[in-house]
Formats: sequence, C-alpha cells, structure tokens
Amino acid sequence: MTAVDPPGGEPFGAPGEKTGWLSKRAHFTLRWRPTWFHLKGGRLLYGESDQSPVKTIPLVGAEVGGSDDPLGWTITPQGAKRCFHLRAASEAEQQSWLRGIFDAQIASARHGTHACVLQ
Repeated sequence: MTAVDPPGGEPFGAPGEKTGWLSKRAHFTLRWRPTWFHLKGGRLLYGESDQSPVKTIPLVGAEVGGSDDPLGWTITPQGAKRCFHLRAASEAEQQSWLRGIFDAQIASARHGTHACVLQ
C-alpha cells in the first residue's frame, strides 16, 4: 500500500496535513494491517478507511523511534505505555511521513521544547 495524496501530488487539506495508507502492527496479534492515516494538527488519526479515521495518536511530546523493519518506525505518545508500530511501502514514503510527523510536533504550540524526540 502506498500513501495517497489528491491528484497533482499536493498534500491533502491544510498545510502540514498528510493522508494515506500505512501498515500498522496490531496490538495483540502483532499482524501488519493496512490502515488509513491522516496527519492533522499534532495528531495522527487512523482507521480502516479514509471515511473512518476515528482513533488518534497524539504526537505532541511523543517519542519517535526506529524499528527492526527498515521501512518501519515506532511512536510512543507522551505518558503512554503503548507503542505504535508503523511501516511504509517505500523509503521515500517513510521519509515523507516522518518529516510530516516531526513538522507537526515542531509546529504545535503545545509542544513544550519545540523539538522532536528521535530514538
């Protein structure tokens, strides 16, 4: 699955927003599932389709780390015990999503240090 932007390749919605498909590892079964993501306003919304991004990963203060998968990364929200495992279909897609996530963290007025935490 690949990230999907509207025709013309411009990011969806307001500046700093991004939408598309990524693989997300299920919390209990540890299986990778295609999941629709929408990066918006310091949050990463996700769901089974572009019509249902009903769950949220808060990015403000979150730790973003590497993964054993070369196209994967992890996000651990601030103060949370759960770690989200995501992966892209290509290196370019991975870099695009990570850049968007870091930009969202930096742009957030609520982000105390205005810095990204990358492990």
